[in-house]
Amino acid sequence: MKDNERIYHANFVYGSANRVLHWVRAITIIALIVTGFYIADPFLTPTGETKDLTLGQISMWHYIFGFIFTSGAIIRIYLFFFGADSKVELKSLEDVKSVDSWITQLKSYFFIGELHKKGVYGPLQFIVYASITILILLAILTGLILYTNVYHQGLGGMLYESFNIVTTWFGGLAQVRLIHHLVMWGLILFVPVHIYMIIWSSIRFKHNAVDAMFTGYDYHLKNEKS
Repeated sequence: MKDNERIYHANFVYGSANRVLHWVRAITIIALIVTGFYIADPFLTPTGETKDLTLGQISMWHYIFGFIFTSGAIIRIYLFFFGADSKVELKSLEDVKSVDSWITQLKSYFFIGELHKKGVYGPLQFIVYASITILILLAILTGLILYTNVYHQGLGGMLYESFNIVTTWFGGLAQVRLIHHLVMWGLILFVPVHIYMIIWSSIRFKHNAVDAMFTGYDYHLKNEKS
């Protein structure tokens, strides 16, 4: 063995279903943000022009991507508990409940020691992802409420009465719209931070976090001999 040779071992962390859903979420979030901004401020629609269907077309795509996003979120939550990767993901809960794991992760972020975790996610990472999941569910709920107030037949008509009660709990339709927009800003802020932390983590801990969502494999240092 050569001096200073690093030996890595491959860990299979993400199955094909989770990897596909990750990129489906990424694409739909971008599409929803772009179309959502336009719906909030339809700058391409001439004032007073009723023949222009630009707003209607963009709204249609917003709803389409919204339902794809909703379906993906439901499947992802199911896979977290019952999928092929669920065991290693659920094992991350052991780190969340461990004070030592929290201290180890926080120290590693300040370049003190290495990060050791039992599951896929460190405790702080798990809490952040759980919080983002709550934001996503809130975006879906408020989005469906807004949808039922536009379409009163089919799914919209079926959900209208039930969601009308939820609208009252939120304080009215205006508050629902405000929450929907605030959640969007939360997701917008998360995306660059998420990308930065993945790249930083790959460099800091010298493993394959960036490629894991393409290949399914992550690589960690197995042994080091100087």
